[in-house]
Parts: sequence; C-alpha cells; structure tokens
Amino acid sequence: MSAVLGQRSLGHAPGRSAQAADAGLAALLVIVLLPVSARTLWGSSWPTALQGLGVGALVVGHGAVGVRRLVPRAAFATGAVLVAFLVATPPLDPGEGSGAFSAILVPSVLVYPVLLYTVGAWCSHRTSMWALALSVAGGGLVVARLWGSDYLTVAQPGLASDEDPVRSWPLFLLLGLLVVVILPWCAGRYRRLRVLYVLELEERARRDDAERRAQARRAVEEDRRRIAREMHDVVAHSLSIMVSQAEGGRAMAAKDPAVAAPVLDTIAQAGREAMHDMGSVLRVLDPPEDGGSRPVADPQPGLADLPALVSQVRRSGLDVVLEETGTRRRLSAAAELAAYRFTQEALTNVLKHAGPQPGAHVALRWRARSLELLVTNDVDPERRPAGGSGRGLRGMQERLAAIGGSVRVTDSADAFVVRALVPVAAKDR
Repeated sequence: MSAVLGQRSLGHAPGRSAQAADAGLAALLVIVLLPVSARTLWGSSWPTALQGLGVGALVVGHGAVGVRRLVPRAAFATGAVLVAFLVATPPLDPGEGSGAFSAILVPSVLVYPVLLYTVGAWCSHRTSMWALALSVAGGGLVVARLWGSDYLTVAQPGLASDEDPVRSWPLFLLLGLLVVVILPWCAGRYRRLRVLYVLELEERARRDDAERRAQARRAVEEDRRRIAREMHDVVAHSLSIMVSQAEGGRAMAAKDPAVAAPVLDTIAQAGREAMHDMGSVLRVLDPPEDGGSRPVADPQPGLADLPALVSQVRRSGLDVVLEETGTRRRLSAAAELAAYRFTQEALTNVLKHAGPQPGAHVALRWRARSLELLVTNDVDPERRPAGGSGRGLRGMQERLAAIGGSVRVTDSADAFVVRALVPVAAKDR
C-alpha cells in the first residue's frame, strides 16, 4: 500500500495558509542565517564580483524556501545550483588569523535540506528518487571537497591534546551527509505517505457515503415502483370492472331499466373491494402515529383466490374458463401473490381491450419445477386497441423477475396470449 500511495499525486496546490507559512519560514531563515553567510562572503579574499555573485546566490536560495510548496521542483533545483556553486568556488579566507575553509560550510547552506524535504513530501516517487540520487551525488562531491580538512578536527578533552588531536573530520562528514541529505528526504517521504493515507481514507469515506446515498436512492425508487405496482394492481382491476359494468348497464338500461340494479350492485361491490384493498396498502405504508410497530397487513391473495377472481370477472360480463392440469406443488407466498396478480392484470387487460363480447381462457399447468400460467383471449382484428401505458406489463415482469420467473407476450392476428413461468418452492422441486 505504501508503494501505491507513494506514487500518487497530491493533486492540489498549497492554500494561502501554507504559502504564508513558507514565507514565514523563509523570513526566519533569512534573519538567522543570511547575515552571517553574507558577512562571511563579503569579508573573504574573493574578488568583488564573485562576492556579489555569491551573496546573490544565497539570496535566491533563501527565496526558494518561500515558494517551496508552490513550485517544489524549481525550488529544489535552485538549492542544488546553490550547493554546486559553493562547492565549486575557492576556499574562503576571512583573514584575521583564521584559516581558509570551503564556502559550502556557510550557514545558508541549511536551506538545502529544507528544499529536499519539500521534494520528498510534495513530489511524486519518481521525482523524489531523482532528488535523492542527485543529493547523494552532490554529497559525494562535498565529501571529496572537504576530505582531509583539518579545520573539521576538534580537540577531545581527556583523550588528546591540542598538539595531537583525534582527527574527527570523517565523523563530521558522515554526520553532515546524514543530517543534510538522508534525514530530510526520509522525513519528507514519511510526511507524504501520511498525507496520502489520510486522503485515501477521506476518498474511501466519500465513496462509501456516495454508495450509501445511491443505495438509499435505489431503495426509494424500488419502493416507489412497488407502491405504484400495488396501487395499479389494486385499483386497475376494480376500475375496469366498474367501467365495464357501467357501460354495459347504460346500454341495457335503455332497453330494460330493471337490469340496472344488478349492474349497480356489481359496481358497488367492486368499489368496496377496491377501497378495502387500498386501505390495506395504505395501512402498511403509513407509519404509526404513536411510534409503535407497523400494523400487520391483511393476508395477500394467492392461487386459492383465483376462483373468486374468475367469478368476479364473470359477473362483469367476461366469459372466463379456468383450467388446471398437473399435480399442484407448493409455491412461496411471494410466488402465490405474483401468480394471482399476473392473472388479475391479464384479465383486466381483457376487460379493457377485448371488445364487446370478450372471452378468456386461464390455464394453470403444473410442471416439475414451475407453474405455467396462460391467459388467452380472442382479438377482433377490426377492433384491435391502441397500446396502453405498459405499466401493467412492466408490473408483471417485475413481479415475476423478483421471484425468478418470467413473462412472455404473444400477439397474433386473432389471439393475445400472456404466459408466465412461476418457480415452485425449492423444497418441492
């Protein structure tokens, strides 16, 4: 995981607070380091032009700290050029009895580890590795430049005298290389990994939140489809019977007013059944006012209710034949409801579209692993209806698909066939 995070880009520019912090750090280093370094160069034996060039290079190097996170590569390159310049220049001889020493030892060279840290923390893995390689190579040049420098040797009280000191300059060079190159780069990489790890956690949290929101939206949409399907199944059938009876009753009442009473009874009964079914749906959907549990829904219809459904449709004037073949098997409650609603919707469509003398045939064919439901009705080619909204057919398909079944519609010149396959319960296969 660390390798993956290390190669990822942070992908954003530093904010105003970060730039202000960099400017403050640059100002602090200027106050602490630049005066001593500039005074050392101006007081050396260098030519005046070289002294001015050296002081200008120091100023630019300090300025790079102020934009280190805004342009980290350019800032590091500036620091690298400064170090190369100080390594290449002749030794500084401040006079006043002091010995000459390399310009790489001026205090302002400490801006370089700050810039190297920045590359490690804010640049890609590839860039930071190039910066490390360049720094190690530059460190080798510094070690070669300072190799054998006695002014790095200090007396060790109790171990050696001033006349014969322990030569400690190799240790100083090693520690200097460690402090100026290795530690800043490692600290920068650690900082980068931490930042990227936090960003990855935030991104994962955003993805999880987006997924939860998407699931919630899908759940709401599914609930809406389910509610629309239930409302359609409950209302459409009863309304179709009421409309069919009303139209037929109006035509018959003109000839014999006495026949209107049974028609009105059928319409009233269909309306009462629709209101009852609608109340059952609404009681389940509405949350209880006292915060308790939802009321238990009325038992859902199933295959046992098909004869009553067929009788109701017959009373509306549709000649329906119900046929069942094969050995009845056990269906799940969802499958029973789906089979009932499928038959109800198919007969409703016959009432709405089949013409003045409709007839339908409902067949239940039991198989080893499924129940085949066939609803067939004759169609008068001269009275073929225009297409409807398709909500009923979609509701059939959704119901059957939810339980692993399927729906197929066959529309020929003189017949309309709707076929459904309802899987039987797993234990009864």
